[in-house]
Amino acid sequence: MKKIFVFVAALAAFVATAGVATAQEQNDKPHVKGFIANKFWDNWEVQAGFGPTFTLKTGSGSGNYNNWAGYVAGAKWLHPVFGARFAIEGGQFSYLRESNSAKTEAGFIFAHPDLMVNLNNWIGGYKEKRFYEAVLLNGFGLAVTNLNHPNIRNMEFAYNVGLQNRLNVCKFLSIDITLNYMLTRARLYPVEKIKNSRFNALNAYVGLTYRFNQRTFLRSGATEDEAKATLARLEAAEKAAATSKVENERLVKIAAEQTKALEAAAAQAAERDAALRTAQAKLANVNAQAASAQEAISVAKFEEILFYMYGYGVLNENNKTRLNLLAEQIKNSDSDKVFKIEGFADPQTGGKKANLRLAEKRARLVYEYLIAQGVPASKIEWKNGGTSNLPFNKKEQNRVVVIF
Repeated sequence: MKKIFVFVAALAAFVATAGVATAQEQNDKPHVKGFIANKFWDNWEVQAGFGPTFTLKTGSGSGNYNNWAGYVAGAKWLHPVFGARFAIEGGQFSYLRESNSAKTEAGFIFAHPDLMVNLNNWIGGYKEKRFYEAVLLNGFGLAVTNLNHPNIRNMEFAYNVGLQNRLNVCKFLSIDITLNYMLTRARLYPVEKIKNSRFNALNAYVGLTYRFNQRTFLRSGATEDEAKATLARLEAAEKAAATSKVENERLVKIAAEQTKALEAAAAQAAERDAALRTAQAKLANVNAQAASAQEAISVAKFEEILFYMYGYGVLNENNKTRLNLLAEQIKNSDSDKVFKIEGFADPQTGGKKANLRLAEKRARLVYEYLIAQGVPASKIEWKNGGTSNLPFNKKEQNRVVVIF
């Protein structure tokens, strides 16, 4: 048993020496100080492993007796250094019977909660990315042997101490080599009493650890060195801000002046564009009316032709001026001629019913306007030409009222 303790102590000393060397080489990695942010569901892990078990000094015989065992465990790190786990080990023990010195096997199970101490983080300071970690295990639990003989099972409280060597393959997975030493009273030996007053077993496992949810720790407070470094950075930033303040104000002033100039130029350009569009629209309307009037001359001799924009039915000032002249002509005429007013609509736009209503509206408004100018109702009459018997060949030119 002394050899076991010497081995564990030597291994711990080696890990401590390596941790100190790492801390000396990396001055920018402070030791763990203050509190570490860690929610309840953060830094959980599950473990499993398999390997040989050795029963030590089982009585009058000499030598160790080995068999196989495995374990599963669930664990949570409460801090970069300290954590807790619950492990269940199970397998078979081999021991020497006192009566005939025969080697015998007995199934066992050992359930125990453990305190976990990360020696690297304790000695060398917390480091998020570390390939090798040594974790000290220490716990107390309940062991049961002779599982294959239900009538003669033995049960005892047992002490567990171990060292788990972790090789971190990635952020969430590590390969583990674990040494667990189990100590309890000799009553745990099955069937017969053993001369040795203690039961000693050493389990060596090769396994895996899987970490899930949040797998790192966030420092909730800063160390003194970190605080000094932060203050130095803040002072440098303040000096740089003071130096650039005047320049920034100058640039802001220039940008404001340029913005005003651009806005004024944009407003002028918008006014020019609007005026240009208005002139183009008037020119297009005049050209369309001129073309329609030219075609009307060759089609029929009308007394008056009033052209409309697409969808329009009201009289514009130009049409009213022309109707005023026509009204005077009709009132001063001695002839018995009755002037006919007929409204039309473009058949290629809009629905048929809508076009009929629009053509009717155009003719009726001209009729009502002439009456309002003093033309006798007996001298004029109106009707809806609609979209048939159109006066012009081009359909889009038939947005008109003709008077003949």
